[in-house]
Amino acid sequence: MLIANRYKTLDNSDRGGMGEVIFCEDLHLQRQVVLKHLQAGVEARRLLDEQKALSKVRSKHVVQLYDIVNIQGGGVQQPAIVLEYIDGEILQVGSFSVNQDYLNVIWQISCGLADIHSHGIIHRDIKPGNIKIDSEGVVKIIDFGLSRSNSNAETRSIIGTPIFMAPELWGDHTIAFDSSIDVYAFGVTCLALLTDTPPLSLRSRPPSQPTLADFSALLPGVPSEITNTLFQCLAADRRDRPSMQVIKNLLEKHLLKDKHRATVVLNGVANTLDHKNRRISLNATVGSLTIEYDGLVFCVTQVTGAVYINNTSVNVGAIVPGCCVLTFGNGGGRKFVTFDVSNPEVMP
Repeated sequence: MLIANRYKTLDNSDRGGMGEVIFCEDLHLQRQVVLKHLQAGVEARRLLDEQKALSKVRSKHVVQLYDIVNIQGGGVQQPAIVLEYIDGEILQVGSFSVNQDYLNVIWQISCGLADIHSHGIIHRDIKPGNIKIDSEGVVKIIDFGLSRSNSNAETRSIIGTPIFMAPELWGDHTIAFDSSIDVYAFGVTCLALLTDTPPLSLRSRPPSQPTLADFSALLPGVPSEITNTLFQCLAADRRDRPSMQVIKNLLEKHLLKDKHRATVVLNGVANTLDHKNRRISLNATVGSLTIEYDGLVFCVTQVTGAVYINNTSVNVGAIVPGCCVLTFGNGGGRKFVTFDVSNPEVMP
């Protein structure tokens, strides 16, 4: 069958809780795509919400919306959305161990969620079953049928997958919510990828935050900075949960451990900071500065005289940003030095 004079249906299709997907070939661009339409009796708003959300978001880690068409169903025309085909597998509960691959996957999920939230969208149904990993190892968030914009974030009924639903969603009245419900679901997802038996407190209705000890026991070997932040995702008070951007940056920092390189040129001499040379001392006569690299950040460990980073006075313990100007001294005798850090990328 040919749809919209462009999409040739293939032999396979799939049904979910609310929608049906039809696998097709895009004859114009010669690629496989997915057509998604709602099953009979499902509120039409679900597809509209998904369309609105996906039309705003462009992210490597979010399924892409290509087109909107009408298809014949039950003797009537009904709308369908044309989505990116993801050649891969749904993430499975309990299918990961704590290792670098696991940290890379949850980092990619955080990237997708940070992009979604930056466009004012709340996914509202984050869980392993709504996340795929393609044949190249790229994670994609899918299924925006429950999504909302920040300006329309309220509900009168409990909708979602229970264990991934934040405590505030369990009320019996009209409930306003924000992107922190996705942060909560992300925290549960991080555990679900490791085990099918999460702490009992997360299975109560409404759920409560487990103890840090119980939570940490499921993440052996994970740096405490990451464990503590993921633990905060499950905070009962949504105001205590970190943003997805904060989580993304933290995971990225640890995934890039010992991969940064900084270069500083002073008095014609190039000074390099990396995993082989972790400490440099800069002496500009009118001031001096020692910077050390611990594999994660570049930190000031000694300073004498008047020294500034981007016009802000430097103190011991200050983190040197990735690209900045170091100023030594005051008045006419000042010396200006650039501090440049290479920008390694987490792959994929």
